Parts: sequence; structure tokens; C-alpha cells
Amino acid sequence: MFNEPIFQKSEFESRYARAWEAMGEAGLDAIVVYNPGNQFWLSGYMGSLSAKRFPEFSHHVLYPKILLPRGGEPVIIGFVMPQETYANETYIKEMRCVTPPLEENRPKAIKDVLKGLKLEKARIGIDLGAFGGMVVTEYENLKKEIPHAEIADCTEMLYRLRMVKSTNEVAYLRIAVEIQNNAFRKFVRRIGRGISETELMFTLIQCQAEAGATEVGIAMPWTHPGYTFFRAQFPDRLMEPGDFQWIDGGSLYRGYCSDYDIILAFGEPTSKQIKAFDDMQRIYREALEFWKPGRPICEIAEDVRRIVKAHNQVDPLDGGFVGHNLGYEMVERPWFGIGSPPDLKLVENMVIAPEWFINTPFGPMLFEENFLVTADGLERLTDYPSKIQVIAG
Repeated sequence: MFNEPIFQKSEFESRYARAWEAMGEAGLDAIVVYNPGNQFWLSGYMGSLSAKRFPEFSHHVLYPKILLPRGGEPVIIGFVMPQETYANETYIKEMRCVTPPLEENRPKAIKDVLKGLKLEKARIGIDLGAFGGMVVTEYENLKKEIPHAEIADCTEMLYRLRMVKSTNEVAYLRIAVEIQNNAFRKFVRRIGRGISETELMFTLIQCQAEAGATEVGIAMPWTHPGYTFFRAQFPDRLMEPGDFQWIDGGSLYRGYCSDYDIILAFGEPTSKQIKAFDDMQRIYREALEFWKPGRPICEIAEDVRRIVKAHNQVDPLDGGFVGHNLGYEMVERPWFGIGSPPDLKLVENMVIAPEWFINTPFGPMLFEENFLVTADGLERLTDYPSKIQVIAG
């Protein structure tokens, strides 16, 4: 199951065909991808499951860069150490693997491949705007190696290709969500008062592993005060009666991520806690009625913002972010909001996580579930009960 390609070769051949079509529309003769999610989509290479946790060097060094000429076969531009793994985990036959310094030697290898294809003066797309992509030094060196080529940013093109999932990808994402469904079931039975946020985090990760996760996912407990993203988990403060907590969990299965939230009350929830939860859920369910396939994302986001205001609630981001795609990245782009491009629409076979903040007496909190976009609307993949989970002593 592992140390081999994650899908059949036909899966990647269909991706190349889609990419060639998009490249033709964009006037690109070849693309070179640096972002880990983009290289994964084009090659299927996963590498060490821990590599995602060390992006400061693993993304740059270990992950292969994929060069795809329009109408031609892909080429791996990689690092010599993982060369055997590239061969085992992908169907790509041609490889140019180099030694350090990579910022100098990789551009030379790219030049050699392009020269062999007679594309050294062509229009080349690189995912320059993607997170975890090319460093400036390497970009400058590449421009020196191919001074007569035109380099264009192909980030948005690749995100839009990746956002529409294949049958195989949908199947893996279903598994990832089901793993998280079962992980949350184990989690709420296992925890109790007198546990810290740090212990909650590791307990949820353990439950994800027991439920079938193939790599470390996300487990973020947050208890008022403070945003979860802007402070560390409390390692010493123990949960006590009256605490109201948001848990964000996402399991991974063979490179594909789920991501949704549950709300915990330690002890019987108070009337204020019940109202906060009910307000968030009511707004969420009403706003989801506007998530229809074929609609522009920016219009959906405006409807979400309108529903929030109609309930006299406040979204601190004011519609700037109302959700995201799911895939290799847990918060995969394109992201959704009122600033989304007018031509970005909700389409069939996207797998998505609608979410937005609501200010509550317990701080800004999120309500989030996972859905498959079908021809008829949204299919809810998250089957965990949508209610406050009461944690007894």
C-alpha cells in the first residue's frame, strides 16, 4: 500500500491532459511546480510522512520539482537522496537529481531539460505565488540560466485544476472525513475534566491514529480567552466546570485532509453557552442554503455576510474568509470570500469546508463541516452529531 504510487497511472494521465489544456489556454509551453501540493498533484509523491511538519527545509530540499511540457511527459527535478523514493512512489521515468547547493544546481538542471525540449526561449509557468514555493535566490539563478524564456506565474491555474477532485480523490477525502468522524467519537469518550489543552491535543491525535489516519493531522483545542491561531495551547491550565471549548480536528489519509470543528462544554452547558452554539449553528444552516453549484463564490460570501448581519451577529473578518477547499493542504486554495475572483464558482466535485468566525461571549468561534459539491447541492460528509458535546467529570 505504501512506497508505491497512490493511484493508478491513468489518474495522473488525466491530470496531465487537464493541465495541458489549461496551459494552452494560458499560452504556456511548460510549467515547473515548486509548491508541495502542486508537486503532489502532478506526481503523487508523498515522501516521509513527517516531511510536512518541517517545511523550513523539507519542502525546499526533499520534495521534487515537476517540469511538465505541454503535450509531453513530466520530468522530476529532484535531490539525489530521495531518488529511489521518487521512482517507487511515482510513474515519472525521467529524473534529473542534483546535489547541493540546490538553489544553483536545480536551475541548471531545469535549463538542460528545457534545452533538450527546445523550450529555453519559451513561455514557462512557475507557481511563484504559492506558499512553500521557490525561494528568491533560486528564482534569480533560474532567470540567469534561461534569460530568453518568459516566466509567468501559474499559481491560480494550478489551484483551479486541483480544486475539482477526481473520483479517486473524492474517495480518499471521504475516508479522511470518516476517520475524523470516528476520531471525535473516541475523543469525547476518553477525555474529562482536569485535562490540559496540550493533553487534549495529543489525545485527539492518538484517536486519529487509532481511527486509521496515515499521518499526523491537526488537533487544535481552544478555550476562551484568545484566538486558537494566535497563542499556544495551555500546557498547565486544567479544564474545569464551566469551560466552553472549540476543537478543530483534521485527519489525513494518504495525503488527503479533512477539517471540521466540534464544541465542548465541561459540565452541563449554561444558557449563555447554549445560546452561543445555537446562534452559530442557525446562521451556518441558513447560510448554507446559498451554497449552490454554479454560483460565484464572491456572491455566496456576500450572502453569508448578509445572514450574519441579519442575526445581529458580527464576523470579525466581515466576509473576507468564509471557507476553503480540502485536498493535500488542509486549508487548500482557492479560499472563499467576498474578494474571490468573480469567475470563481462553486462547481461539482469540489470538496469544501465552509466556515466563518462569529463573535460570541466566549470569543470569536468557528462553525465548520465538510461537504462534497454535487450536481444538486452539498452532500454533508461530516456525520458527527451537530450539538454541544458535554464532558462530565
